Amino acid sequence: MKLLALCAFTVLSLLAIADPAALDTISYPQGYFKSPLDLPLTIVGNFGEPRKLHFHTGLDFRTNSEEGHKVFAAADGYISRINVSSGGYGNALYVTHPNGYTTVYGHLQKFSDKIMQRLRTEQYTKESFAVDISLPPGEITVKQGEQIALSGNTGGSGGPHLHFEIRDGTERPYNPLLFGIKLADNVKPTINGVKLYAMDSLLKYTTNGSREKVVMKNGIYEMTKGPVKVNSKLLGFSINTFDRMDANSSTVGVYNITVFDNDKMVFEYEMGHIAFSEKRNVLSHIDYPIFINEGHKAFHKCFVEPGNNTPVYSNLNDRGVVDLSDGLPHNIHAEVSDYAGNVSQLMFIMQYDSTSAMFKPTELKYAAHFNYDRDNVFDSAGFAVKVPGGSLYDDAYLNYTINPPADGVYSKIYKLGNSDIEVADWFEVSVKAEGLPAGLIDKAGVMYKDNAGSTSYKGGKYSNGYINTRSRDFGQYYIVIDTTPPVVSAINFKAGANVRAVGKLVFKITDNKSGIDDFDTYIDDKWVVTDYDGKTATITHTFNKTLLAGPHTFKVIVTDERKNKTEYSVKFLW
Repeated sequence: MKLLALCAFTVLSLLAIADPAALDTISYPQGYFKSPLDLPLTIVGNFGEPRKLHFHTGLDFRTNSEEGHKVFAAADGYISRINVSSGGYGNALYVTHPNGYTTVYGHLQKFSDKIMQRLRTEQYTKESFAVDISLPPGEITVKQGEQIALSGNTGGSGGPHLHFEIRDGTERPYNPLLFGIKLADNVKPTINGVKLYAMDSLLKYTTNGSREKVVMKNGIYEMTKGPVKVNSKLLGFSINTFDRMDANSSTVGVYNITVFDNDKMVFEYEMGHIAFSEKRNVLSHIDYPIFINEGHKAFHKCFVEPGNNTPVYSNLNDRGVVDLSDGLPHNIHAEVSDYAGNVSQLMFIMQYDSTSAMFKPTELKYAAHFNYDRDNVFDSAGFAVKVPGGSLYDDAYLNYTINPPADGVYSKIYKLGNSDIEVADWFEVSVKAEGLPAGLIDKAGVMYKDNAGSTSYKGGKYSNGYINTRSRDFGQYYIVIDTTPPVVSAINFKAGANVRAVGKLVFKITDNKSGIDDFDTYIDDKWVVTDYDGKTATITHTFNKTLLAGPHTFKVIVTDERKNKTEYSVKFLW
């Protein structure tokens, strides 16, 4: 009977993977997935919520700011993937179910014993902390409600919680609330403001928009100015809005936004599902410079830029851009709702008036005009970029400057555009080296600096006098050399100490420029697994019961991206 059940399960899974589109044509199974926690379900993040560089693809369940809560399989299935990394989801499990969906559990502290055993076998076989294991049906099966892990704070987590996803057979995440997961919510979304954008071609690229305050009157949000006259015949706007839930102080994203122009629907946004290849389009959906510079304040654009093809928009009329060229007052009505159906309304009146001073254009000065829908090449002496078509959300007009090298810089300092220009995909960057010592060519890499002065290492390879790399950012580029090896220091013990009572060794590993690329750890020259937390730049080795009593040597070998290596050894007693 077990064999027959396994065969049936495998067939169903393969059918789902072979035709995942069929999942869109049926109703989402209600009640199939149970809670993965034995806590009251409240969230600190929801599906589709704008985050830095991505839309959020799951629910972040609150775990009372604690690690170690039991995590359960939401339905019968098998462990199809075990992924361990220092960033992202950290310790993550994937459970594939007979109905073709897969549930994902991220930022876990540790796995159940049978899963941990499989993980450790893989880590020791590959001698690597970071592993990504794909498992066949039947190797590790789980039942609904079976404990599979403990909640944690691993990877890119900003605090203890459980990240939970539901994906289809193509790995496309769906809003878990579609499947009947219940969250108490009787709170309407909040609207804090509106930003207006001139969309006329002569104004679009020379003005930065106008932010307007709103106030609630008789249960409806209105602009404090009343009717607003603008000097752009075409207008777009964004809404600063967020949601809260019952007994939950955390702000989360909204589910649906609809816009009407004189009772005609011209725009709708709804966050039901989104592919991973589309996550970065959050840069286009919200006013991203405001989001980054003002504490993640989300102004949702109620129009769609020409290079944004995210399938979360519908009922579009001229991509949501409002045509005011008739010179008549336009009654704009927007409705913002959460998944529970709580609705907030925004109403205001817009009218075109050529004498308005709403948008004040500046002179458009630029060195390069990049088109969003075709390949673009900029090639100046010593610096070049190649941006494939489809990498930009809209046309971009880029300024360009060249400055002489600073101390420790082995190229001129080139600046093309700025970091406020949103880019969807990777493009090529080439920087000409100057004064680069022949013996240090393999230590040279490209450094990037954004508008705020923050730097990030882009690396790259040397060829014919240039360092070539990839980026998704406009701004400043130059070449630096990294010859400094990483630094390793013991955190929770001193050399020669008896660590049996502590039970683990913790080290900090840092690098000053190109960043940590790899590390290995050994006890008495035998490789041992050690966990890496990228947030704290620490590695932790937890001892097992097989270590013999007496003196031992722990060795850490750390390599940075430019292959500078540090070997650090310390003696301890057990």
